[in-house]
Amino acid sequence: MRGLDETLANNQISALPSSLAAMHNLTKLNLSHNRIVHIPTCVYSMKGLVFLHLACNRLETIADQIQDLVNLKILIVEGNSIHTLPKTLCFLESLELLNVDFNALQSVPVEMYLLSRLGRLACHPLDKGLHIIHNPLLKPIQEVLQGGLSALYNYLKPT
Repeated sequence: MRGLDETLANNQISALPSSLAAMHNLTKLNLSHNRIVHIPTCVYSMKGLVFLHLACNRLETIADQIQDLVNLKILIVEGNSIHTLPKTLCFLESLELLNVDFNALQSVPVEMYLLSRLGRLACHPLDKGLHIIHNPLLKPIQEVLQGGLSALYNYLKPT
């Protein structure tokens, strides 16, 4: 059975009905350019999601339940006000693109090195990898990033 796609972008949505949690076959969900402050709880029940686009909303956090989206390959949350990333995000082993550009991140979880499929720091919007450069990252994270993603992982990885 082919997965379903849903685009609800460019509206003034601030919430979703809990009944959408039953959309287990949904593979792509675009909620960008809305007024969402918290990722709607029903989204974490959409186990088939491979692509989740929440750019340009009003997000300040990502809940620990993000780890429930085990098939997620692409997570785009650029242009929000996210201050921290939950360490549970680092358990999404399928994640190939994580875009957290233009947020308020000062640091990243120590477990970030577990996201081995990200592969590299990305600059072009369509590139796979970690998009993180436009954040007020604290030193030494900012300086470590100049060495690329492997330098960041080596810095974060416990010795």
